[in-house]
Amino acid sequence: MIIRFCIAVLTILFLSSDPAFAAPIKEKSPYPVDNCGATYNSQPFRIVGFKDYPPFSWGELDERFYQDTGKKRYTFHGFILDPLKQALADIHVKQISDLAFDDFNEAQKAMLHGKADLLFIGYYIDESKSGMDYIYPAYFGNPFVVVSRKTKKIDVEDFSGLKGLKGVVRREEEVEPLIRGLLPTDTKLEVVDGPETAFRKLLSGDVDFMITSPYAADAESKRFKVKDKLHFGTKVLRHIKYFMAFSKMSVCRRYKDIFTQKLDARIRNKAEIEKLIHKYIDIWVEKHADEPPLEYVPANDTPAAAAQPSAVPQA
Repeated sequence: MIIRFCIAVLTILFLSSDPAFAAPIKEKSPYPVDNCGATYNSQPFRIVGFKDYPPFSWGELDERFYQDTGKKRYTFHGFILDPLKQALADIHVKQISDLAFDDFNEAQKAMLHGKADLLFIGYYIDESKSGMDYIYPAYFGNPFVVVSRKTKKIDVEDFSGLKGLKGVVRREEEVEPLIRGLLPTDTKLEVVDGPETAFRKLLSGDVDFMITSPYAADAESKRFKVKDKLHFGTKVLRHIKYFMAFSKMSVCRRYKDIFTQKLDARIRNKAEIEKLIHKYIDIWVEKHADEPPLEYVPANDTPAAAAQPSAVPQA
């Protein structure tokens, strides 16, 4: 009896040590397999960025979904969305939810509280306060320059050159917090919503300059058909780097390393990225090709300026 028991034990030990009889060990996949958009029926991978900031990103309303449900659902477009969504496809993410907020501060709050997984466009904020786990290095540098009227060109070397002048910035660009305290004390700065209001104030003479991204200004001035009325300064007053970041509260953060590898392979060619942003400027302009030129009353900088025939007076 004892001999039979020993033989049985030895047989079990032998079989368990033989690779041919060992139970297969399932390796942990580096890709999402249970959540984070791994299937079309799973929890989607939630991305968030700027809602109204072409050519970087903009959200388009799904009209059919809105008509059917009464709820608003957006799809993001813009130059960084191509490599972003390709990188997500590379890590087997199939289901993506585009979260579009009216206020970018709300997007940051969503990241802080784990209601979004990936911020795809944002500048650096202290990680301990923002709740973000940044992907390094930054994928794009966005310079801020001075844009003025051709009839009253403003070229400055630094912020001190704006002394005594009036300026405007767009709220959605998040410029004001980045230049706060850098302007001379007697420089007046107005924060407005949307490029239409900003360009109208500049071209009508309500303000002397606009501080903005040359890429954003190029896209919107061509859309409004007023670029030939503007002077773009060449001196960069502030250079902002854009990052992607995972929410520290997101369960999808575990895939940060593999996602970063796939993303880097698609954005490391900076010349191609530059081409891509100009492609999306063209896409944005073409999208609004049938719109009439921006209406404004021209600034009376010179007698000739007051009678520019291409400027359409407001009704």
